[in-house]
Amino acid sequence: MRRTLVVGLAILGAIAMASSASARVLRVGTYRGIPGQFKSVEAAVNAAKPGDWILVAPGDYKTTSSRRVPGRSNEAAGILITKRNLRIRGMNRNTVILDGTKSGSRCSNKAANQNFGPSGSKGPLGLNGILIWKADDVSVQNLTACNFLSGSG
Repeated sequence: MRRTLVVGLAILGAIAMASSASARVLRVGTYRGIPGQFKSVEAAVNAAKPGDWILVAPGDYKTTSSRRVPGRSNEAAGILITKRNLRIRGMNRNTVILDGTKSGSRCSNKAANQNFGPSGSKGPLGLNGILIWKADDVSVQNLTACNFLSGSG
């Protein structure tokens, strides 16, 4: 009985180690002089697999594209997450900024700097900032999102 319990615990431990060993840490931006693998949050999200962590260094990250929600032509996002079990964490909530404005100053309130997203039949669709679409167990922590205007989600 005791040997069966020990073998069972060893198998459970091996399974736990194997599943956690497959998770990766993807780094965005440069933190304390160490460059990450990605320059944009979007690129890291696109490269991520379920279970991965995305750590975002301080910076003003402008969204460079508008991702449309699959099967919903009237919805767009600056960052679209469709993969389950992801963790996105900023290294400082005051200095990690996901910014919906065009090039220029951080979180600008000038109308000319706003990115209203892709055009629909009745004008710009607007952008949801970070949209988690049909993906369970996703967390987004310790960052600021600004100027994603008129999103529909």
